[in-house]
Amino acid sequence: MSEHKPLTEVNCFSEDGELKEVIYGRLDNTVMPEYDSIFDCAGPDTTNLMKKFGGKPFSEGDPDWFKRANDSVESGVAYLKNMGILVHRPRDLTDDEEVNFRLSGVLNCDGYNRDSLVAIGDTLVETSFKTPERIRNKYPVRYVSMELMRSGNRVISAPQPLDTYNHNEQESPLLEGGDIEIDNGQIYIGNSGQATNSLGVLWVKNEFPEWKVHEIKINSKSFPHQHLDCVLVMFKKWGVVLIDDIIGGYQGMPEPLKKKQWIELTPEEAHLKLGNFIALNEEEILMATEAERLRKEIEDKVRPRIKIHHIPYFHVGRIGGSFRCNTCPIYRIG
Repeated sequence: MSEHKPLTEVNCFSEDGELKEVIYGRLDNTVMPEYDSIFDCAGPDTTNLMKKFGGKPFSEGDPDWFKRANDSVESGVAYLKNMGILVHRPRDLTDDEEVNFRLSGVLNCDGYNRDSLVAIGDTLVETSFKTPERIRNKYPVRYVSMELMRSGNRVISAPQPLDTYNHNEQESPLLEGGDIEIDNGQIYIGNSGQATNSLGVLWVKNEFPEWKVHEIKINSKSFPHQHLDCVLVMFKKWGVVLIDDIIGGYQGMPEPLKKKQWIELTPEEAHLKLGNFIALNEEEILMATEAERLRKEIEDKVRPRIKIHHIPYFHVGRIGGSFRCNTCPIYRIG
């Protein structure tokens, strides 16, 4: 948990306002699920681990991989704290929560806080998952969301689907945070068929009428993936994209995105989540040391020049998500 109470306001109107407060996931309590093809989007390294060690902690299934990934996540936390950013961590589940969720499966994954809780403007949104086990992700950070609600902030929750992998798409709004990106009055929501669905997009449109909501259809042409931020991460003036997996390519993008400067990801970079990074402000980003080609491309092409902070993070990306997946911004200036 955080050593401090959350700030008193929710304020996220862009992906690159100056970051002041964030929830950052943890890996030490990760329990691998039993394998199901719905998890193929995580990639073969992770699914092979599920097949061998489903139901066991990540730390037991592959101790070396776990240590490398966990060390990287904790280094990321320390890095943001050293920059003066307020960082909250998921707490342990209570005994009652453990009993409640035991029937829905063994999977426990507090690493990807972006997916369960999303700040849009001055509102916190609790999402709805395609995989029912992950509903438990919102409870270890309720000490943040409920404190913010007590401070007068708007906290809302999407309608919850059944505890099943097979959803009635006409009655189950699905909405996961990795599919949501915001840009000063614009909300972009990915739909790959693996997470968020069109009913989830409609729910966002109804809840945020003052924002322009765009649905971006994406496919898995290059590799199995789940969320928009697996293949597109954008900021105020620029972004990175695996354009072959955006249906319609550049012409298929919503009009505001066509005006940005795009740096193209390779399928391998996208698969390893090397393009899944975060902005500290409009001029600084934090990304994986291993993304060497991508870092050079950003340094050479983006103007005004972006300052790149980087730490080793390859073994986190191998699991299925990186910096953006691990973090849920609560307060950004601007």
